[in-house]
Amino acid sequence: MLTRDIDLQDAILDLLDNCVDGAIRTRSVKEADADSFRGFRAQITFTDQKFTIEDNCGGIPWSIARDYAFRMGRPEGLANIPGTIGVVGIGMKRAIFKMGRECYVHSTHKDDAFLVTIPPAWFKDSKWGQFDAERAQRPSGTLGTIIEITQLTDDAKKDFSEGSAFRAGFEATVAEAYSLLIEKGFEVRINKTKVKPKPVKLYFEHPDKPKAAGDLIRPYMFECRKDNVYALVAVGYRSPLKTQKEQEDDAAASFAAREAGWTVVCNNRVVLSNDRSVRTGWGFGGVPNFHNQFSCIAGIVDFRSPDTGDLPVTTTKRGIDAGKEIYTLVRQRMQEGLKLFTRNTNRWKGFEGELKDRFEELPVLDIMALEALWPKLRSNAVGDGLQKQFVPNLPQKTTLRTTRRISFVRKTTDIEKVSRYLFDDIREPNEVGELCFERALAAARK
Repeated sequence: MLTRDIDLQDAILDLLDNCVDGAIRTRSVKEADADSFRGFRAQITFTDQKFTIEDNCGGIPWSIARDYAFRMGRPEGLANIPGTIGVVGIGMKRAIFKMGRECYVHSTHKDDAFLVTIPPAWFKDSKWGQFDAERAQRPSGTLGTIIEITQLTDDAKKDFSEGSAFRAGFEATVAEAYSLLIEKGFEVRINKTKVKPKPVKLYFEHPDKPKAAGDLIRPYMFECRKDNVYALVAVGYRSPLKTQKEQEDDAAASFAAREAGWTVVCNNRVVLSNDRSVRTGWGFGGVPNFHNQFSCIAGIVDFRSPDTGDLPVTTTKRGIDAGKEIYTLVRQRMQEGLKLFTRNTNRWKGFEGELKDRFEELPVLDIMALEALWPKLRSNAVGDGLQKQFVPNLPQKTTLRTTRRISFVRKTTDIEKVSRYLFDDIREPNEVGELCFERALAAARK
């Protein structure tokens, strides 16, 4: 039951989360104030025979190992380390059960070290007795944790083997989930390959003049604090507006919206990537359903809380708990931002090319850069308590009333016949339509 509701990749991400939690326990006050993870790293290695994850994140204190790490669930009254990612206290155990039937956990902490062995016989024992632990009072070497899982399950062997779909996609999964942490200095390697982050970046015109007025290409931003949770929202253009032809080409290539939509972060961990569904505000409350026309729009929400239980995240940390009051409040503002940019793209529909030059050489900023700029923007208070928003004045398309857009649909075969008749080859539908109109207009003028 523990392993049925979690994918293998999510089980491994749980182990990575433990590495990050160790770094949070270990880093200095200065590093914590800067929210830096520079110098901390985790190495994942797997074959069809063995899985290993090794970090230099300070190790596991014996008291946590004894009272929490190797027990099912979080004991009542256990103090939570502010800013950590763990939720219910089953991540490491669930990951071990998911992958294999023999495990060694070796930890070197500044105060002591230990080796816990989980033998195959333990998995078969219905009583689930205590594990054997060997302790060393004088730790030596790198302060960190090594988890080695052997006697892999058949599913794990298949996924870890050369040429598997899991191998092909796992690095991208880590790059998404750990994008912000990697940007803040945390290093992750998978089979010796260093993972590169995939941050959400939005166009921001004149970041050197945050209070500049006028029509500017900038994101909508919102911040709030409710009870124990802080949230910062940013949504805007991640790419120039796309013409109808570019949208069709993207759709044909099946990558139109790969980086569009909402990314949600909880305590530095990305729990939802590039979402374009109702759960992030698309398709209701005045916001249109996602369409390739809106693939130029992206947004990011950064939730933070000293208590992970207050964050709107599921126990697998790969989804949103939409029932949380803080998420209901934030999603309303996410929708406000979406409406601003979907309406703007609609106003420029058919004239996207006129705005392309405006995007050239404009800076793109990630959430950390946007957060640094936020206090300098002309924001205004909204709602109760700490709620502020910044609404940009986006460039507006003024269409003269003397011009109208002509648009109609015909069979592809008929368009190609007309194209061959007019050009002796196959041209784009808009070219065919324009020449047809020009010829008809010239005849009409006679």
